[in-house]
Amino acid sequence: MFEVRHLKGNTYYFEAFTNVGIYRLDESRVVLIDGTDHKRMAKAVNNYLKAENLTVDTIICTHCHVDHICGNRDFYEKYGCRILSTEKEKPFIAQPDLEGTFYYNGVDTDKSRNPFFTVEPSVIETLTEENLPDGLEIISLPGHSFDMIGVKTADGVFFAADSILSEKTWTEHKAPFFRNVNESIETLKKLKETEADIYVPSHNAPLTDIKNLADYNISKLESLKETAYELCDTVGFDEMFTAFLKKLSLSIRTEKYVNYSVMLKNLLQALVDDGKIKAVMDGDKFVYVRK
Repeated sequence: MFEVRHLKGNTYYFEAFTNVGIYRLDESRVVLIDGTDHKRMAKAVNNYLKAENLTVDTIICTHCHVDHICGNRDFYEKYGCRILSTEKEKPFIAQPDLEGTFYYNGVDTDKSRNPFFTVEPSVIETLTEENLPDGLEIISLPGHSFDMIGVKTADGVFFAADSILSEKTWTEHKAPFFRNVNESIETLKKLKETEADIYVPSHNAPLTDIKNLADYNISKLESLKETAYELCDTVGFDEMFTAFLKKLSLSIRTEKYVNYSVMLKNLLQALVDDGKIKAVMDGDKFVYVRK
């Protein structure tokens, strides 16, 4: 935990709960791929950079979730580095509480303890071909977030962000968050065709072959869709959500309530898009019906 490991050529990664990519532009400057998942990790990264006489030139944020942006402000204040993201992710990184409000609107939560509302805003620019550092390629990975990206280095190392999750993550969370389930499945299929020497998911050890893990993730998402489909039978969301929690043996607190309820809605939307269910009004109740 909290160790820098060499991958290939100028490409390294900081091993942690949320892996951070490190790409050396030259003898003194690096690009960070994501900005760490908390300040303690940012401090550890800074200690490594100081020992190696390195400075941060740029941070590329793969997406806006808090475990990828917590250290942005610290790095910016220390190095004056550029922080880049896609246009759709940018507002939520610049003002992290927007994402908290997006998910938690109308649900009681202790904002002083909720990371969405405690991460400091980033001074951020839109990622373009002109400001992308040399030696890096951006690959679109939609599904998990609004407009998530992966970063491939000239060394053939592909940082795949949260497009693919570890078996451990699936075992622990059972219904982890994917904003657009069908897009996520298509991205996983695309990952299987992407050529790289090493793949580095944000929450998994590096891999030289990503196909098996991609297939595992696809099967898990398809299984969740099937679970949601089986629960549709002229019932409202609250009844369905209770059954969903019981089916997956999920225990919840306020934060988990939001995560799981939003994920179930995303699964239902995927089924609507597939043409397998429809949402209708049954008297004064909004229900989901299998076609």
